[in-house]
Amino acid sequence: MPTPLLTSIAQRRRAVAFAVALTSGTPLAPQRYERDLLALFEAGVLDLDEVSELLDQSIYQIFYHSRATQPPSEQELRALLEQSERRNARHRITGLLLYSAGRYVQVLEGAQHEVEALYTRIRCDPRHQQVVTVSEGPSPKRLFADWNMGFGSVAAPEVDRVLDAVLAPHPPTGLRVENAHLQVLLEAFAPGAATTVCS
Repeated sequence: MPTPLLTSIAQRRRAVAFAVALTSGTPLAPQRYERDLLALFEAGVLDLDEVSELLDQSIYQIFYHSRATQPPSEQELRALLEQSERRNARHRITGLLLYSAGRYVQVLEGAQHEVEALYTRIRCDPRHQQVVTVSEGPSPKRLFADWNMGFGSVAAPEVDRVLDAVLAPHPPTGLRVENAHLQVLLEAFAPGAATTVCS
């Protein structure tokens, strides 16, 4: 009887290292949630079927920031939000849109093809420039399930601190954030960085 493959932690570790090296620098490279599942597979907590099942049940997220080509008025921001809410409700996309001193910060979540199609439109939208993808890939659940598009205006220094923490290879700890929307982003994309919500 043949010996089952990938029975030891060492074998699992080698298989994961090979898969990660093979996909490095390609769109198939594992993202945050996929890396978490691979770590559980390496440790023997999950088998390949369980990893596959969890990925099938996952939601797709894109987290990006961009610069406004021209600072929008309050009326233009309200119109953008209303348009987003209507469209996203039809396509079962939820998320968060923050605006701060000429910068948009947004998380989109839903079915992968819907989220990717919307993100393609955003990147081509003349209201946006310098569009930077912070994170893209599957996640175990929606962060903003109750919002077709949550919205907030936040202070520029707080946005900068949060983006710096999220983008850092080793996020700082003890970061204080007063805005609840930014707190959610920190908890999801830089676990352990924030210490408290002050408001």
